[in-house]
Amino acid sequence: MERYIEIDGWKSQVTFSACHMLLRHDKCSRLHGHTYAIHLRIKGLPGEDMLVLDFHLIKNAIRGIAKELDHMTLVPGDNLSVTIERGHGQNISIDMLGKVYSIPSDDVLVLPVKATTVEELSRYILELFLERIPLPEVIHEVSLGVDEGHGQGAWASIRLR
Repeated sequence: MERYIEIDGWKSQVTFSACHMLLRHDKCSRLHGHTYAIHLRIKGLPGEDMLVLDFHLIKNAIRGIAKELDHMTLVPGDNLSVTIERGHGQNISIDMLGKVYSIPSDDVLVLPVKATTVEELSRYILELFLERIPLPEVIHEVSLGVDEGHGQGAWASIRLR
């Protein structure tokens, strides 16, 4: 019988704070920030040890991802309306439809996403998780959610087998 295991990012303290901006949005096109939580749900068959997957292994992986995103400015790198120029100095210039930001390069993460929405962040973080954790054959589905505050978020799922 298949089972689900789940990590609640708020309760397990798998969170990060970051700022971003959304193109063509009335309010959210301004630079602003959120405290995000990462949630994970894994469906599979328990192994001989009666575990679907070790919680410690899962939490270490998603906490590592959260740490990389924490206190960064998240910028969409796959959007043709966004121009990113790395200057000769320590700053990155980001042009988002005429709104130009100059931000220290150490404070910026250019992500392979079209927008820094929770919909895109959940897909991106799920892909990172799958790259970093070798999943046994007994795992059939992985879903990852990202909240941008309590009660609002998005999920991405992949069926493996």
